[in-house]
Order: sequence, then structure tokens, then C-alpha cells
Amino acid sequence: MQNRHRFCTFCAGSEIELTGFIVNMHRPKPFVKGKRGVVGVMLRRDKLLTIRRSQWVTAPGKLCLPGGTIEEGETEEQALVREMKEELSIHVVPVRCCWRSVTPWGTKLAFWWAELDEEAEPLPDVHEVAEYYWMDHVEIHGAPEVLPSLPQFIEAWRDGEVDLPRIWEF
Repeated sequence: MQNRHRFCTFCAGSEIELTGFIVNMHRPKPFVKGKRGVVGVMLRRDKLLTIRRSQWVTAPGKLCLPGGTIEEGETEEQALVREMKEELSIHVVPVRCCWRSVTPWGTKLAFWWAELDEEAEPLPDVHEVAEYYWMDHVEIHGAPEVLPSLPQFIEAWRDGEVDLPRIWEF
């Protein structure tokens, strides 16, 4: 009997295939009240750097801005630099926090505008990022499978709640 390990495309939890049968090893991540995350806001030619999450992370296949968890002892800026390096192999320079929000599950998000060298090309870590795109608000609005925080950020930007210059006509 040959066993193969793989990941559930629904929850990114472990599955084991046992000769034609799939045993799902759902292990939901524990709810951590007060969890903090950082989100990168990088612009190039009036388009946002967006990612499609890999099948091996929470919310697989969803379109969002790049980012991740702020580890214990890290500042938001340090977490931003680390996450962009880990996910996309890019070096960013944090400029300022431009917006804050809280997800429905209680994660506090800090959206950071960051500078990225014009010549830098992201190289996704396939374990975390399936693809990356440069998108404007119209392309984001029409995209399938979008993480809720992305359209909320765009709407807040449209409404003048984000500390960034308005670059689009909404």
C-alpha cells in the first residue's frame, strides 16, 4: 500500500491518500485573539502588487496584498521587510502605515506603504504565493476569489480613509 502526503485545497490541512482513498486530517488553526498582521502596499505605474495565495496556506487561491503575521518581538516595519523577502524575494523600504483594519476573525492588520526598486522583480515562494500581479482597482474589482481585506482596503482608499495619494478615478 502506497501512502502519499498532500494538502487539502479547502483548509490547507494535511491529507493522506491511502491507495485511492483520501483521509483528511483537518487540523484547524487555533483562534488566537489579538493576532497581528502586516500587509504590504507597493505601487508600480499606478498598480498595486497583489498575490494569489498558494494551495498550501490558509485561504488558498485567494487574491490579496502580500503580508503575514507579525512575530513576537518584531515591529510592523521589521515584519513587513521579512514577509516581502520570504514571500516574494524582494527588498522593500517601509514608508508609513497607511491604514489599519481588523478581520472578522480578530486579526489586527497594519497596511504599510513601502518603496520597491523599479527594477525589482518578485520571485514568489511557491509554498506561499502561487502568482503575483500588478493590478489597478478595476482589475481587482473584477477578479475572482478575493480575500475580503483587499476590496475593503480599496473602498477605504476611495473614501479617503487611507493615507496615500489618490491615483485612480473611482
